[in-house]
Amino acid sequence: MSKPRQYIPLAERLAAALADLLPQAERDALRARKVPASVVLRLFTPDHNILHAFGGSDSWWNLTMRRRGPELASKDKADAKVAAKDKRLRGVTGNGPRQQIPRRAFPKSNRQIRSRGFQ
Repeated sequence: MSKPRQYIPLAERLAAALADLLPQAERDALRARKVPASVVLRLFTPDHNILHAFGGSDSWWNLTMRRRGPELASKDKADAKVAAKDKRLRGVTGNGPRQQIPRRAFPKSNRQIRSRGFQ
């Protein structure tokens, strides 16, 4: 009789799934060196699809695992600028989150619009 299978820890399963996002050569090199799961996990970071500032959730469906590096740093910087601008605009208009800036209404006046006769 074979011995029962052991439980595979969540970190090991997550590292195996994230390793599939790596290029084939890098994945093979990590497997050849038999690096621990923690090394693979440190290569990635969760990124919000809908920014937290705009009501984005921390649930799995709003997260994408991104490779750490200069591309992610520049994306984070751009996201921070967008969130800061939204915060500034909401502060100016006094609107709550995710509301549009009100447009100016036409000034009310008692003046009638003159009609031109047809010639």
